[in-house]
Amino acid sequence: MASSTPTTYLLPRDRFEATRVSSQHLLWQLHTGYLLHPDIPLKEGMIIADIGTGTGIWALELSPHLPLSAQVVGYDIASTHLPAPEYWPANVRFDHLDSLSETIPEDLIGHFDVVHLRMWAFVIRDNDPSALIRHAERLLKPGGYLQWDDARFGSIVTREGDETALRFRELMRRKWTVTKHNFQWLDELDQHVNRRAGLEVVDCQYKPWAPSLIPLVTNTFMLALESSSALLERLKQAAPSVPSQEEWLEALAALYEEIQKPGGAQFHWLPVSVLARKSG
Repeated sequence: MASSTPTTYLLPRDRFEATRVSSQHLLWQLHTGYLLHPDIPLKEGMIIADIGTGTGIWALELSPHLPLSAQVVGYDIASTHLPAPEYWPANVRFDHLDSLSETIPEDLIGHFDVVHLRMWAFVIRDNDPSALIRHAERLLKPGGYLQWDDARFGSIVTREGDETALRFRELMRRKWTVTKHNFQWLDELDQHVNRRAGLEVVDCQYKPWAPSLIPLVTNTFMLALESSSALLERLKQAAPSVPSQEEWLEALAALYEEIQKPGGAQFHWLPVSVLARKSG
């Protein structure tokens, strides 16, 4: 889960969302086969930043796999989903950081061996991830690595001619037009990262999910879409074209009913994973 200002994050910060994020973490690990990319060398004293840490689950799970003197710092704009400090391992801590801000504390510039990003799709507006990429690059030491996994929400898989999927995609389009979400950049994530001076992509994977993972990605996506309905009425007050919460949930229920049928509807996003290295 990514961090942003409270007015731009489109999902609630409650225990149900925290549980969904943890399930989504499992999805990513099963898909990639790793927590930390195998091309990233482990070394004593390394410092890793998890930007948009959410529940902190990636940092917490990585903790025992690191050298004894390594440290992981999870950053987010909100601490709602984080465990209490008494549950933090000795080599993990969490702190506040707005990762879309141009201002970075001086002591964090060039401080990290690895910066980890995951699921920023719903935070980035206007098809422009440059501020986030710039922020991540500035945090890295020379020779450090940027590891990024994200959701290509512009490439949603459906069955041809499925009316329930088409109907819900239209509702999503109406909503995302108002919230200024354009997901084209995710289908070109490696190109956006390469455009940032000082970063070179060394691995990029646009491979689809294994068939065995499609139920998990579908269910976590359905839960996110259901949770996001809580903000629809507020959006609709500003833009009447936004679907009502009732319309959204009714269409989502119809879609999920079709998904549950043997050979029924499909409705899931595709993944992208990028590893880049900072020069120096």
